[in-house]
Amino acid sequence: MRAVPVLVAALMLGLMGGYAWSSMAPSTPNVHVPAAITPKPIEIRESPSDQEWASRALQKETPAIEARRADPAAVEQSAYYSGCREVRAAGKAPLYAGDPGYRPEMDGDGDGIACEPYRGM
Repeated sequence: MRAVPVLVAALMLGLMGGYAWSSMAPSTPNVHVPAAITPKPIEIRESPSDQEWASRALQKETPAIEARRADPAAVEQSAYYSGCREVRAAGKAPLYAGDPGYRPEMDGDGDGIACEPYRGM
């Protein structure tokens, strides 16, 4: 039965020590901050591509679009996935109705969302 008064006394002393420690004013450390250093200006030479872009900015006409490049929207419209594993591997899951690559065959419950995440049972 001696343990109870000893534990109560230790608890009280701990609380008083914590209160005393928290009421002490914090000391400010003496930190030396160096003066600002002004960097030397860096000389950057124009590359041929910089000169080309600058000359394009001065042109009044809009340059014609090259016909050889594929339209990004048309490329996305032509996406085809053989199954949901391929969609998940490409990082495109879930597919919604109207998204490139969406097919009703991949939508098991017919809610317009194909390759939905797995649900825990």
